Amino acid sequence: MINTVFASKIDLWLAFLILGFSLLLILVPVGEWIYNNSSIKRTIFISLFTMPGAILLLLIFFSVKYSLSDDELLVNYGFSTRSISLKDITQITPTNSTLSAPALSLDRIEIIYKGGSIVISPKDKDGFYHAIQERVPALKNDGNDGLIKN
Repeated sequence: MINTVFASKIDLWLAFLILGFSLLLILVPVGEWIYNNSSIKRTIFISLFTMPGAILLLLIFFSVKYSLSDDELLVNYGFSTRSISLKDITQITPTNSTLSAPALSLDRIEIIYKGGSIVISPKDKDGFYHAIQERVPALKNDGNDGLIKN
């Protein structure tokens, strides 16, 4: 089966927060140079601290995605990719957990598998559930908008 890629759902408030903070980190050295008439050396020095943070935030923001192959789920975020074997998934449940996760929305699902769990937020949750069930027929609806392995 061909890989299916699901984008992360993005909450508007979180997008404004991340993009706004990134813009602020970019504007700090620009403001220092324009409004404080700082030397180019000082502006470059300040940029060395602010630009990597802005780039990292933007990289994480634009790279969160979830890919399904025939036998694994790949969760990509920033410089990291987590691989989860589909046969190890035991339960998928909706959650509004605020714990740190590769998810850009609070409309999340928790995937519990042998050895751990991960919280994600696919934009097309129904499509994600359907794609998982196609690959793992043992996962059935649990009656609470989730899936559980029989």
